[in-house]
Amino acid sequence: MIVPATRSPEELAAAARDFLVEQVGPDAAESTGTWVAPGRVNLIGDHVDYAFGVCLPFATTMATAVAARKRSDGVLHMLSQAPNGELLDASVTLADLDAAVNAPDAQPGIVPDWRGYIAGTVHALGAGGMDIAVVSDVPLGSGLSSSAALECAVGAAARDLYELGTSDEDLIAATMRAENFYVGANTGGLDQNAVVRGRAGYALALDFLDGTHEQVPCALAGYTLLVSDSRVEHSHATGEYSSRRGLIDAAAAALNCTFREEDVVEHAVSWAAENPDEALGNDPEVVRRRVRHVHSETARTIEAVAALKAGDIERFGELMNDSHVSLRDDYEIVPAALETAVRAAIGAGAIGSRITGGGFGGSIIALCPDDRTEAVAAAIEEATRAGGFPVPTIYATSAQDGARQFQLHL
Repeated sequence: MIVPATRSPEELAAAARDFLVEQVGPDAAESTGTWVAPGRVNLIGDHVDYAFGVCLPFATTMATAVAARKRSDGVLHMLSQAPNGELLDASVTLADLDAAVNAPDAQPGIVPDWRGYIAGTVHALGAGGMDIAVVSDVPLGSGLSSSAALECAVGAAARDLYELGTSDEDLIAATMRAENFYVGANTGGLDQNAVVRGRAGYALALDFLDGTHEQVPCALAGYTLLVSDSRVEHSHATGEYSSRRGLIDAAAAALNCTFREEDVVEHAVSWAAENPDEALGNDPEVVRRRVRHVHSETARTIEAVAALKAGDIERFGELMNDSHVSLRDDYEIVPAALETAVRAAIGAGAIGSRITGGGFGGSIIALCPDDRTEAVAAAIEEATRAGGFPVPTIYATSAQDGARQFQLHL
């Protein structure tokens, strides 16, 4: 069953404002602004943003809203709710963050929980104290960038409240630093770029080799994109993600490569055989598979961008399928629950289906002819239930606008 649409951005913003006023008092009503930032779906191009690759995400319908107002005491007072409804209420001082960040032995992970996404973003931007309340419809651990949605909504609020004049590039850099350093999740810049630069009706082609981005029309006439949240949670801060990135980072440094060279796979295998310590102890055949994914995924994504521009949706779907196989067999990030869902989607008529996001859990996407959408959703539910996996939450999505302000009081 396809679930109904989530709350609109206006409804989310109003809920965040009401939440803040409820928690800090009615005097906040006239001094509180609201901001919204979406989650993201990556159509194709996963695990290449940190390897000079090309990705094709868009900002999705699920979003996060924050309500915020200035404080003059250098304190960040943060309010949210856990998935079980528990109130999350925490405060940190910017002075304490200064001390932690500038300590001689400072290491990534100085605030390794939900507070780090908020406090790290505000501190990295150089903003002041704030009361911040968060309301979100982006499910945690779903592979739909709940963390980037939170960071970018908070970053937009800090930028506007303190009139920082921050560019999109600087906002993206600050939110990436929040995730990489303050929280300690070693991710690339795909998510933050998509959340900040999203545009309704368009996917965003991101080339991490030359630093360019391009809005690509993504109307998908005659087709519906389904997201199936497996409810198998993942975390970018865990070891499996870091082990993949660590190997690719080591190969890039040793080979001085961009992973677009025709012979890069064989060079990487030779390097691993001759330098097992540099290859982090990975067997050369494991290195072959990992590098082959990065090399082939970038080439696929470049072709997928061209197919989308040409309106060749059938070819686009084929490339989605090829991407999933590579992520499953070469990068080995696809758990059984998500593989079951992908196979069911394709068997029921989806022209393309793949895992999306960092993997090891999270969501799949399925590109369906409009007249097969319900059948695909039903097949995913039936197959996952029969496999003994959690029955996923399935919804239709489309490209939306990125992080933006709704109301501002200075």
